Amino acid sequence: MEVRMEEQNVGAFGPLEFSHPSENVYSYSFRSEVAHCLFCSDMFKLPEERTYFSTHLFVHHQFEIADMEMIANMSKYCNYWRSRFLAEPPNKICSRMLIDAKGDGTCVNILVLGKFIPEDKKLREDLHNKQMMWVLTQKINEREDKNFSRKCLLCRLQFKGCRADYLSHLSRLHNMQLGQPENLVFIDDLLNCIETRLESLHCLFCNKLFKNQTVLKEHMRKKQHKKINPKDTEFDKFYIINYLEMGKNWRQVKNEPDDDDDDDELSNAENSDRRVSVGNWSDWEEDEDKVENPVVCLFCERSSSFDEIQSHMNNAHGFDFTRISVDMDFYHQVKLVNYVRRQVYMGHCPYCDKILPNRRELLEHMSMESHFIVPQMQLWDQPEYFFPTYENDSFLCHLNDHQDDMAELHLSKKM
Repeated sequence: MEVRMEEQNVGAFGPLEFSHPSENVYSYSFRSEVAHCLFCSDMFKLPEERTYFSTHLFVHHQFEIADMEMIANMSKYCNYWRSRFLAEPPNKICSRMLIDAKGDGTCVNILVLGKFIPEDKKLREDLHNKQMMWVLTQKINEREDKNFSRKCLLCRLQFKGCRADYLSHLSRLHNMQLGQPENLVFIDDLLNCIETRLESLHCLFCNKLFKNQTVLKEHMRKKQHKKINPKDTEFDKFYIINYLEMGKNWRQVKNEPDDDDDDDELSNAENSDRRVSVGNWSDWEEDEDKVENPVVCLFCERSSSFDEIQSHMNNAHGFDFTRISVDMDFYHQVKLVNYVRRQVYMGHCPYCDKILPNRRELLEHMSMESHFIVPQMQLWDQPEYFFPTYENDSFLCHLNDHQDDMAELHLSKKM
């Protein structure tokens, strides 16, 4: 079999290094890498043209690279083997394989390069280790940087500090769950990616397109889509777990069997549930009988979905939060909710500050005195009420900036 190669000026293979961004150490542009064919002058843009590259190798050179998608840096990988094949013929290094390419019984003899060849395995390991060290260095730089500055994705707060606090703000006040800060890397690029998707009016979780920002916000709030879809591989590069084991992403690591038999059975059950649940997310509907992150009434212990709790407060307590908060911006809503929570928790009437011995008598007093109304602003418009009374208060996650929504709605009608 003849493998065509072109003599070109290919430099000697040096130390494996990943290029680092020169302008901003905290931002890495995930550009496509260009890989040269191992035998000719053709070049391919990866990962977009990975299939074309693989087809080119097979059709024109009767050659295959096994598990190409699991190689850390295809450009460095190809440069190494281009140089190596100039020094020694591929048929003395690679394995041979007969395959029935057309399905008619006619076998084709091809050369295969993969980690079953010790030299190739060592190269892949070196590339992976250098990539992993680069990612961990990036993570350390992000964690130690205290000069991070960015406007919140979902409100008008201009944030300054560290990235972990910014992510905590998104989670605590807006219920946007991106993962634990210690598990994330290239956070600036992650936020840019999310911002681009939201500005293009696509849902972060289901990627559905909406006609304006107001409708998109309502969809993400009601469907609890303020999170990243684990099936969306576009975001894999922002999670450290995908760099830890060579040739494996988090899905493969998660599906690996455990040694313990009981754990195996549990894993099989989870995998079975996962197979049942796979489908088209466009027809997905929430289970009405199950409320994730239930919202608790501001005055009593009733809990349910946010919409049902608003209806309950209006009917049972005469407190129409939607009407009351319509002229409030996001931050005033937060402070009002936290003030009412704190007063009720301490047994104080939010309106007159009278102390009652228990919750039942407090509600009776508020009902008899018609005190289910907004207290004077100077009582609750204080910086201390930026902080939630209850750490897991889901009510805060559903607050919206009505002023922004009205402006967006007015703009969308004009358009």
